[in-house]
Amino acid sequence: PIALLLSKTSITPNQVSFMSVVSSVMAAIFFSLGEWLYLAIGYIFLQLNYLLDHVDGNLARYTNKSDEFGKWIDEISNKLSKFFLVIGASIGLFRTTYNPSYLVLGSIAIFNWFYSIYISETKMRFGFKVSGKNKGFIGQFLSQMTMPVIVFNIFGLFILINRADLALWFVTVASLMWVKHIYSTRKLWRKEHR
Repeated sequence: PIALLLSKTSITPNQVSFMSVVSSVMAAIFFSLGEWLYLAIGYIFLQLNYLLDHVDGNLARYTNKSDEFGKWIDEISNKLSKFFLVIGASIGLFRTTYNPSYLVLGSIAIFNWFYSIYISETKMRFGFKVSGKNKGFIGQFLSQMTMPVIVFNIFGLFILINRADLALWFVTVASLMWVKHIYSTRKLWRKEHR
């Protein structure tokens, strides 16, 4: 519905992507203040970022303005948003605890999140597919959502309940998926080249 409304205006999909980045910067600013009220306000901007991230692509498809440059802008805006959100949470934790290890943890979280995305995108470019193993109910439910969506939302929920430390730990550990991606790709490659 939002993309439909925006299609009647002069707003472009790339402008929506830019607004998405601005909302993540606003979330990061509030996260960096570290107090619960500011974390809650930052969470609202986090959700706005998530909403706008979906609106830009829908608007592009609806108005037939989808092109390679727009896809690139969308990818860059997604990565910038993740960077700002984690940096904001790290700074907020440091400001409230004066513990520099949270800045290190934030850096590790950013590396893992970005590297996991990079490895996943590289696998797709080379045509590696996810195995179609039989999954239980929870596995089927989770397979309907992409890993970044799950990580993004759990990160936000930890922020909302005033546990930015758990948000950073969760992103750090969950984003270690790059290790699994490398292992499964190597295993698949060996299987295909025997």
